[in-house]
Amino acid sequence: MGERLGIFGGTFNPVHRGHLAMARAARDRCGLDQILWVPAAQPPHKPLAGGASIGDRVEMVRLAIAGEAGMALSLVDARRPGPSYAIDTLRLLEEQYPQAQWHWLLGQDGLADLPGWYRAAELIPRCRWIVVPRPGSGADPKQAMADLTERFGAVFVPLSDFECDISSTRVREQLAAGRAGWEALLPEQVVSYIHKRGLYDVPAGA
Repeated sequence: MGERLGIFGGTFNPVHRGHLAMARAARDRCGLDQILWVPAAQPPHKPLAGGASIGDRVEMVRLAIAGEAGMALSLVDARRPGPSYAIDTLRLLEEQYPQAQWHWLLGQDGLADLPGWYRAAELIPRCRWIVVPRPGSGADPKQAMADLTERFGAVFVPLSDFECDISSTRVREQLAAGRAGWEALLPEQVVSYIHKRGLYDVPAGA
């Protein structure tokens, strides 16, 4: 029996404390041996908001997970050109870890979009889907999960009692508006990196 590995893909623009809480919850509650953080150079399902290059986003993830047990950075999406389609990500990781059991972290708000992912019928049955609640994500996900199970043979593992209201969009909005308090939403080492690099219009070295 192979390792139980999680895939945590995203733009991480920037990575925040909510991302870490989500990964820890998935690792601990689902008994995962390791979670691979996979920053996307070019996300296929939404335009990439400005603020940080893929190199900066990779480095922020590296800093955020340093010292975290059972977490590692994967560059399979960061290093390849074109859209970071999930099926391609999974196939590359399967080559690296041929005996692994795969678990994909998915925000609850992504359930409705999942059937439209590139080569969804091939992708969905190949891993378990850890569904993470998102504030304001609307309808009860149970019906959506039932429909996807019937249609694609999907297997879902809901983190039903997980709560986190932080998002990268919220962080960027606070930064753009010049509002105080954004630093509390991010790991300290990521805050230091943003100041050092002058990302998100923060004065460099401030």
